Amino acid sequence: MADDPHRRIKIYPLKGMWGEVQAMSLIKRRQFLQFASLVLASFGLSQLEIEQQAVRYAQVLAQNTPRKRALLVGINDYVNINGNQFSPLEGAVNDTQIQKELLINLFGFQADDIRILHDQEATRENILQAFEEHLIKWAKPGDVVVFHYSGHGSQVADPDKVFGDGRVSTIVPIDSPLPGGYPKKGGKVNDITGHTLWLLMQAINTENVTFVLDSCFSGGARKGIVTVRSRPGDQELLRIKDAKIQLLASNQEQEYQKQLMSRLNLSNSDFVKLRKQGVPKGVMLAAARRDQSAIDTRFADTPVGIFTYILTRYLWQQAGAESVDQVMVSTIATTQRILQEYFPTSGIVQQPEFNIKQGSNNDKQIVYFTNRKNTPAEAVVTKVQGNQIDLFLGGIDPRSLKAFGRGATFTVVDSQGREQGQVQIESRQQLKARGRLIQATTGRAAIAAGTLLQERSRAIPNDLTLRIGLDSSLGQDIESARRALRAINKRIEPVSVNQPDINYILGRVTQKYVQQLQKLNIKKLPEVGSIALFSPAADLIPGSDGSAGERVSDAVSNRLKAKLKSLLAARLVKLTLNTTSSKLSVAAAMETVDGGAIQAEAFTVRGATVASLSRSRGQTTRSSNVQRITPGTLVRFLVQNNEPHDLYISVLLISVDGELLVLSPLPGNEDAPPIAAGQQIQVPDPDRGELYKFRIAGEPGIAEVLVIASTTPFKKAIELLQALAAESDSKRGTPVNLDQKPDEAIVSLLNDLDEGTRGAGIARVDGTSQIDTHQMAALSITFEILPS
Repeated sequence: MADDPHRRIKIYPLKGMWGEVQAMSLIKRRQFLQFASLVLASFGLSQLEIEQQAVRYAQVLAQNTPRKRALLVGINDYVNINGNQFSPLEGAVNDTQIQKELLINLFGFQADDIRILHDQEATRENILQAFEEHLIKWAKPGDVVVFHYSGHGSQVADPDKVFGDGRVSTIVPIDSPLPGGYPKKGGKVNDITGHTLWLLMQAINTENVTFVLDSCFSGGARKGIVTVRSRPGDQELLRIKDAKIQLLASNQEQEYQKQLMSRLNLSNSDFVKLRKQGVPKGVMLAAARRDQSAIDTRFADTPVGIFTYILTRYLWQQAGAESVDQVMVSTIATTQRILQEYFPTSGIVQQPEFNIKQGSNNDKQIVYFTNRKNTPAEAVVTKVQGNQIDLFLGGIDPRSLKAFGRGATFTVVDSQGREQGQVQIESRQQLKARGRLIQATTGRAAIAAGTLLQERSRAIPNDLTLRIGLDSSLGQDIESARRALRAINKRIEPVSVNQPDINYILGRVTQKYVQQLQKLNIKKLPEVGSIALFSPAADLIPGSDGSAGERVSDAVSNRLKAKLKSLLAARLVKLTLNTTSSKLSVAAAMETVDGGAIQAEAFTVRGATVASLSRSRGQTTRSSNVQRITPGTLVRFLVQNNEPHDLYISVLLISVDGELLVLSPLPGNEDAPPIAAGQQIQVPDPDRGELYKFRIAGEPGIAEVLVIASTTPFKKAIELLQALAAESDSKRGTPVNLDQKPDEAIVSLLNDLDEGTRGAGIARVDGTSQIDTHQMAALSITFEILPS
């Protein structure tokens, strides 16, 4: 435990990336629904009418919508050929499934209109043939076309030198190994170049074209659970004997480009000129800029591309059709926040970008050039069989996936947002779940494949653990580390570092890692050989490193014990974050004390009254994502209750090094009233017995403040805070450091929130804490402390 618990953020006492479907006849449809109702009766569910069908009638019967088609390519199973290693991926195939469910359920695509190529199917020939047959030969003016690629990218030398570095980016089919002798020798590869993609886009006979490319052309390393979606290319060649050694596109690729240019009546010089101007039509959405990384990783048990997950999840959450630039601004900001939170010192830079046809207004067109359903959602029904419901969880925050297993509940809502019925999850694997129909709140409700669902309650397992991967750098001390970790808390679970879904890694600092930090200009370097905690992406957890000669058992049992408990507590409390799904109307902000400028803010989006604090003041709205704060800045936090009834609040700080502090409520101030309807409070507030100032200080890094609002008081949490305060020398009215019992404190808070759901019409499940969107809102304000 650190000598000074407030050394990261100090509290001062008074004196923080580039088929048509035929509808079933109405007669057959009626006959089908009559049959379905008979099936229902046999299951005893007569009060709730379930429309059980394979075809999504709402989409099939929709009038005046454009024809739509998509080609989705995802490649995981890259292999080491000719001794040239580039890592297989885990999330690329998942990306295509995520994109498919989005297109079908929100944008009205039919399953038969979507062609998918995975792994061994995704050869260069198959990709190009599918593009020609499925998209180019089919498309007519006004049609909508989507092409999505998730996999490795690379670069080859460009004889036309369209770009300044003389290289052209590529996508890497499954059958495109590097040539023998690489990187000492050059040669030809079977990649599909960006020039070919440009020509294919131009060949599609509609302007409504969207390319989504979740790959990149630099990096290529694997680090922890993170893999960069890039295979080595021309720039990695070791041009030892001949500077002219190059990696080139295959003869077939070069010939195919000539054929395409001939079909399009383009001379080579015309093509080069147009290529420099950007995409020829539509929109290209890319996971990262030309010199950046596109990350393949895991969120909980779900491998994905960060860009695809964030982009599609944002679209699930929208209440209407947003323009391309609006969608990408949010996607860029969220990508940066996720990278900073998950991989703080890795040096990974990924900034999604988009390109449009020069001179067009395609950035202002609605995304995918087609309208979508206007209901925001966390999940969609994919299959109905009796009262068993299969779901796809497309709209879940990646940080909250663990809270959407057994017991989590979703509601069927009508066009006015009124609840029509409930589906409760019985099991989940990655983003697919199986549940059952448990309740109807009206006499009739319709549940069919394609029905959108909103979160009603999440279920945090009472036995949720903090999984610590034991790195091979521990050598013969692995077993000692395992025993020491188990002795701390039954919720601290030591596992093999190769297992999926680990939260942190325990290992030794290596010389190689220190050299990587030096290249990143990190000033404070850990000692080589010291025991430390690392993120799943192999980033050092601030404040977790010790001295080189420390024994593993001492490091775990003494120095890291409190930090591990704090990391467990932070993991638990972050599962409550529900800004996009809570039905309470709450806003929070961080502002400077001197001048009252809002630095960062967050607010619920489904409450009856949606209003950010900056907007209510007539100020320019600041992003709720990471803001940079200079050390020495004095700040306070504002919480606005827009509900017609009182709300109780708790404000928690997760410091740079993972410690938890309670900023409000404080022991001794139990009589401080809740936030009254329509009112606003500030934290700290001397009038509420909070006798401290909040000044940004300490080492640089990412800190987070969580604001939790509840319709019921935090009785159990307050009792524990009182006990902790009594055991410490904390001054009255100052923040309480949870370094002794942070896990117990957060469990008490979860128990209070769980109590608030009782009697709320939610089927309870033993072994979980239920967090009801009608009873609780949890908002996050994240900020980066700059170096002094």
